[in-house]
Amino acid sequence: MEPQVIGVSGSPVKNSNTDRLVKEVLEQSGLSYEFVKLSKVNIRPCIACLNCAEDNVCKVNDDFPPLAEKLKKARALVMGSYPPYGSVDGFSKAFLERLFSMRHRENLNKGKLAVIVTTGVGRGLPGLEEASLQAATVLQMEGMEVLGQIKAEGNVTCMVCGFGTECRISALPHIFEPGAEMTPDKFLNAEDQPEVWNRAKELGRIIGERAGEE
Repeated sequence: MEPQVIGVSGSPVKNSNTDRLVKEVLEQSGLSYEFVKLSKVNIRPCIACLNCAEDNVCKVNDDFPPLAEKLKKARALVMGSYPPYGSVDGFSKAFLERLFSMRHRENLNKGKLAVIVTTGVGRGLPGLEEASLQAATVLQMEGMEVLGQIKAEGNVTCMVCGFGTECRISALPHIFEPGAEMTPDKFLNAEDQPEVWNRAKELGRIIGERAGEE
């Protein structure tokens, strides 16, 4: 069965908060779905060759064209990303750029439902709002109906690199008190943010209800 909903995550972290939130939306939809971890596939940025102009099929030989074929037949997209350096991550940006091949002339994604999932890299660090807005803007330009944006707090890589407490440019002093030791209780999980997790469930159910009307 072709997936009715496609979920993608730009987070390269194994079983990340972003992954789990995207999967929760997919599960709650009650529809057939496929989850794609973008760091595990080969999707390059758009190279502006315009070879898709005649038939809306990207001619770049990587993993995007077969994924686009599935997206054409799907009713909804759940887009997950995170904001390193204050903007949407590179894996997500490449995927979003490649949607251009589906938009011009025929606008193949028009009318599809979409949910945006964005997980911050650290409490109070910049980029969460910006990355969510960037993803939403692209999908709206695709003609999709963005049902909602889920924004969760996450964990900065300084917490796990092994040098966070001694590094001169560590983000840890900005999040915790200076000299704080990294302990398990300092990590934020999406499931422990009730408003965020419940919003994922709610939007998943809305996708299921709306897509079921088709």
